[in-house]
Amino acid sequence: MLTLAICGGMGMQDVWGQARRQAIQGLDQEVVWHDNVGMALQAQRRGEIVQALDLSRQRLKSLPRTLEQLPDLKYLLLNRNKLRDLPKWLSEMTDLRAILADHNQFDVFPVVLLDMPWVTQISMGENYIPAIPLDIDKMASLEILELWGNVLARFPASLGDMPSLQALDLLHNEMTAEEQEFLKGLLPDVELNMSEPCLCEFDDPVQSNAP
Repeated sequence: MLTLAICGGMGMQDVWGQARRQAIQGLDQEVVWHDNVGMALQAQRRGEIVQALDLSRQRLKSLPRTLEQLPDLKYLLLNRNKLRDLPKWLSEMTDLRAILADHNQFDVFPVVLLDMPWVTQISMGENYIPAIPLDIDKMASLEILELWGNVLARFPASLGDMPSLQALDLLHNEMTAEEQEFLKGLLPDVELNMSEPCLCEFDDPVQSNAP
């Protein structure tokens, strides 16, 4: 059974976020979670290896640059903030493995993630993302991609060129039956999570996959 040690005080944020923490694949047992960058830096100065940071529900509109001072960070939770993008310098954090940023204000898939091929899990549920980048296959180590609750309607064929992909969560998007069949054929060995198809008509050909 997974045991979580939590630093920074126990509150509603920690109670809400614990289920999302446990959803991280490969989460180290006995991992110590910090919910404040300053306290995480203090812990690091005391000789601790800081691997997990939960900045959920902190009304963030941008990430604090001080995150760069946590080179051992593996797990980053950013749920329920006001983020619209992720900074370029995030790609310098080469130990990061999981980034969860559900319930934010992203209206585009953050380009910086494409420069982070070592990341194994991304969750950006309940945002406003309309498309998956055509070069998503740059994320060669990605095992889990969660994009539930967005406005996705078209999907690039490059999803089929992701050798590590194991699970793709697309619940509550604007998918037609045709797109769902396309994905099933493209990703026969990937666990797909999709809602009932919508009876949608799209005029915008962007991201269309029909041959």
